[in-house]
Amino acid sequence: MEHSTTTSKHPEDDGILRLEINYIPEYVCEKVDEQLNFSLEEKNKRLLELIKLLEGNKLSKRIAFLQDFLQTYLMHSRYDVNTAFTRVRNYLTLFKNHNYFFQSIKFDFTTLPSCRFITMLPYRCSDGSITLLYEMGNWNPEEISFEVVKQLTFMIYLQELRNPVTQMAGFNAIFDFSNTGLQHLKHCTPYNMYLLNHVSFDVLPVNYRRYHLINGNMIMNTILTLLKPLMPSAIKKIIRIHSSAEELLDYFPRSMLPTKYGGNLNEYYMDDRLKQINAQQDNYPVEGLLIIFNRNQRRKKSGT
Repeated sequence: MEHSTTTSKHPEDDGILRLEINYIPEYVCEKVDEQLNFSLEEKNKRLLELIKLLEGNKLSKRIAFLQDFLQTYLMHSRYDVNTAFTRVRNYLTLFKNHNYFFQSIKFDFTTLPSCRFITMLPYRCSDGSITLLYEMGNWNPEEISFEVVKQLTFMIYLQELRNPVTQMAGFNAIFDFSNTGLQHLKHCTPYNMYLLNHVSFDVLPVNYRRYHLINGNMIMNTILTLLKPLMPSAIKKIIRIHSSAEELLDYFPRSMLPTKYGGNLNEYYMDDRLKQINAQQDNYPVEGLLIIFNRNQRRKKSGT
């Protein structure tokens, strides 16, 4: 049986996976092995090369990085040691200059409607990728600062990357621009857009699968105008601007999507999971955190 992905239509609603998966489906490993054709010996060799570079660098020489953390950067860079080294140094610079990114939020943001501008959806696509839903119109800048917006967004990516399935399969994102207006536009400054771009593409070791933009308006057009010149060419190719929300059904099964987009989910805000990752984010250590389960813990799709 073929495994459908977010790049093609889903004729059926089967094959999706739970968000909080604790094993790696065999076909996810097989796909990664095809793309990253390195022996375990070669991977370990490159890990040691990266550690040596970091030990010889003024910014990183006193930091005992966890191997799990470094492996995530190596996998993302396709085991190009120099690329991984540059990204880890970018990470350290962000940690030094914008440390609030690495701090937990000190109040229960899950109870505030203004903080419900982002959530992960409860299910993964059949390829293992997770999907983030951005509803920026929910955010009231008079109630919640832009700093909290950045904190919450960053912690989701950073903590979900501790799951080996997410490291391998990546992230999708749905950006719903309904109810956004001038109160949001004032935060679309060139500096904020630069920082967003830098963190997304120069710091985080994220495999981005698709960006879906729906209910477009002035805010969407402004963001695209500011960000597109900064985006890597590969990212520009994965942006999909939809004329209607129902077009999401060309990429996702109904069982994954909220009812307002033609799906079956009445409840989709992951408050318990968000509380959990906020606790895990508290005083994030510069050396990184362990992955949540062993990368060799595999199970076939038909397993239970």
